[in-house]
Amino acid sequence: MDTKQLTQGLNQAFFEENHRLVFWFDPEQSFADELGNLALPDVQVVNMGEESTLAMKLKLELEDTQGKYLLYFPYAEPEPVNDWLLDMRLYSRSFHADRISLIFNELGLQQQSLRAHLAKRESFLSKSRQAVLKRLIQPDANEHELDLAMVAVVIGAASADVATLLFTLADELVGEGQGLETNPPSMATLEKYQLVPALVQALQEEVGYPASAEELSGEASFSLGHFLIRLLATGFCENISDIPPWARSVAMSSANARATARALLSRWRDSSRYYAAYDELSEWVAQALNIKQRINDLPIESLALDATFQEVENRIIVELVSAIPQALPADLTMWSRMIADRLDNYWASRHKDDAVRRKYRKVYSALSAAIALFSLRHQFANGFHFSSTEALYQAYEGELYRFDSEYRHYCSASQQAHVEILKELDEAVEHCYAYWYIDQLSRNWGDLVEAEQRLEHWKIGKVPNQQDFYQHWVQPRFDASRNKRVVVIISDAFRYEAAVELCERINEKRYSEATLASQLGVLPSYTTLGMASLLPHKTLEYREGVADDVFVDGQSSKGSAARNKILSAYKGMAVTAEQVKGWSRDAGRDALRDQQLVYVYHNVVDARGDSASTESETFNAVEHAIEELTELTRKILMHFNTSTVLVTADHGFLFQHSKLEAADRTSLVDKPAAVLKSKKRYVIGMDLPNTKEAWCGSTRQTAGTASDTRFWLPKGANRFHFVGGARFVHGGAMPQEIVVPVVTVNQLRGEKAERRTKRKVEVISPKSSLKMVNNIQRFDLMQTEAISDKVLPITIAVAIYEGDKAVSSEEVVTFDSASDAISERVKQVRLSLSGSGFDRKTEYFLVLKDKDLNTEIDRYRVVIDLAFTDDFF
Repeated sequence: MDTKQLTQGLNQAFFEENHRLVFWFDPEQSFADELGNLALPDVQVVNMGEESTLAMKLKLELEDTQGKYLLYFPYAEPEPVNDWLLDMRLYSRSFHADRISLIFNELGLQQQSLRAHLAKRESFLSKSRQAVLKRLIQPDANEHELDLAMVAVVIGAASADVATLLFTLADELVGEGQGLETNPPSMATLEKYQLVPALVQALQEEVGYPASAEELSGEASFSLGHFLIRLLATGFCENISDIPPWARSVAMSSANARATARALLSRWRDSSRYYAAYDELSEWVAQALNIKQRINDLPIESLALDATFQEVENRIIVELVSAIPQALPADLTMWSRMIADRLDNYWASRHKDDAVRRKYRKVYSALSAAIALFSLRHQFANGFHFSSTEALYQAYEGELYRFDSEYRHYCSASQQAHVEILKELDEAVEHCYAYWYIDQLSRNWGDLVEAEQRLEHWKIGKVPNQQDFYQHWVQPRFDASRNKRVVVIISDAFRYEAAVELCERINEKRYSEATLASQLGVLPSYTTLGMASLLPHKTLEYREGVADDVFVDGQSSKGSAARNKILSAYKGMAVTAEQVKGWSRDAGRDALRDQQLVYVYHNVVDARGDSASTESETFNAVEHAIEELTELTRKILMHFNTSTVLVTADHGFLFQHSKLEAADRTSLVDKPAAVLKSKKRYVIGMDLPNTKEAWCGSTRQTAGTASDTRFWLPKGANRFHFVGGARFVHGGAMPQEIVVPVVTVNQLRGEKAERRTKRKVEVISPKSSLKMVNNIQRFDLMQTEAISDKVLPITIAVAIYEGDKAVSSEEVVTFDSASDAISERVKQVRLSLSGSGFDRKTEYFLVLKDKDLNTEIDRYRVVIDLAFTDDFF
């Protein structure tokens, strides 16, 4: 050892560890000549071979009680009975100058007994390993802790706790891709340095692994794969609250071990660094245990809390796919809650955005929509029997539109999930929607339309007609304030059920407030007539020989230029949504500076739906439209000096994924002569004859046109034979086509905006005093109020902590109940303690954290009093 090394070691003792006195015994007097070369500022170096021990004691304890001293003894440590300085030596630092001692000093260790243990590991202690080892150990480490830190150095773990060691080894095992029967390469290095027994001992003490005496001594090899099989099997058994016969030979039987295994696996799955390795390993273990077959006979209720194996997810989904169409309402309600729990669980967690989780989230979204759809069918099990068109119209506005929404949600999620497992449910959903709901609705609606001769009196109660849009919705706003600008967004084929969702999206923000109403769409419900009826006008008319145009006050309304000309008379202009999307703040303000009325034409749904090549994308287009309209309204309100935006449509649509059957078509085969336009859902002509096979009417009654233009509509939801096939259609008189939404969006400022400030719902423990008497226990948590426009759901992570260390599993649960009943706002979390040795006098806390923000919400003192425990040994 050279002078530089000596100086480094002594400087650490004096200045890094802040000792005042350092004792150095050198019986071989190997370093007596180096004392004068030591660079130790502010330290007095004393050769005790030339000093009186008693005099030095008096000096250090009476005369100089602050100075730093290096006391060098050119002889061995005296026996305690002969050592005048023993009391001082016990509270001071001893320094040794051999290699092991230098390493001991370098590592900052305190227990002198570790010198001998370090000597056994001398071959391990290269300079580079020492540097890493120093970061991983605490000064008061014992032999076992030191060995675990050495294990961490070998395998490249970030820390030396058992969980991190295990996760790191598992990650390496997966990286090698050799399966469970081969240990990762670093295990060979651990065997070389006799470190495997320390790892096995840690797994025994922490997780209850039933290690053999030979494994603990290093005489028998340790298989990481076999341990992982035991660990995951144990976690699975604990989650289902049972140890099936097939698992008894591999699952750890101790209650402590089962709880700890569940907690450890929970931590592993929650790790952003190591969860991918868990995914792969759990699949290997599932295959080794033949989990797919093992769980076939288990009821899905018993699997509801398990996150161990992906096969459990598949088993639950397969069961629900088969059971949902025939289920009773109570079962549908139960499964809806189960799906909510699965979405908080590991395999579908939104906090991990990868292909696996996205797939399961889409599948569960589809299942949730199917449950909602079949629940609605139960609610209207006897079909629809409304007494008037007005009653049915109001019912559609209030609730029946949900059939269309849930069908859309299901089809969209099923398409995006793109999994074979949903095929059976696809057919059941299609049958429920296309061959029950549409059939029942069209029958009741059609009977009422005919009984009331509604096409001759196209009016529904107090619902405004679409041709009165400008007079009813726009003009009054100018009467109140001539300086006010109104922007109207017309989204082609944007139907009422999608507008409900648009309102919800807009109302999630506090800067604006959206309200939804409807207007009775013109007939036929197609673009040319619908767009014309929304413009400010005194007259609308068709002209002989002009196939696809409606004249507004004598002017063509076809195309943006024509509409812009019409609007210019009202201090207005027509623009496309694409133009608005491309405007900067300044460009938009310049373009709109002198405009009082702006019509923005948005075409997303009809653009894709009304084409045979893309009609299958209709529901994806609806979602895209909702997103774009949300952003358009925000941009217009915030950037372009506009306080009100109206969002409406020219018409709605009918859509089904299944092919049309003969029963869906009218008995009319031949197209009449001299028509202006003909489509699946309408035919328009000047001199159309009447027919009993279709509904016949005049646009004079159904759109207020000056011309007596005639039309045919297929009855109910039928289509005409003589026009090309399509699953996306409009033009008829079904509620989906003619209940046209009007969304009013107002900008909010100041106090009004503040009143709409949203907050997450509060979650509390109903009990202020908590006690845990079992290794695994349930805790009640309560949502303090119902979810509303201003009170948002919250996803929380729950665990028990000692200080800043979690000592239990972490469970994730979402509180999103809109019920006023307290009993429906209470959820349970099932927590598993990790390890043993819990003391009822130690402070433990049940900690609630916002999972999205990772911030603590609240904590509650927990007394852990395991009166009857079966420790691992």
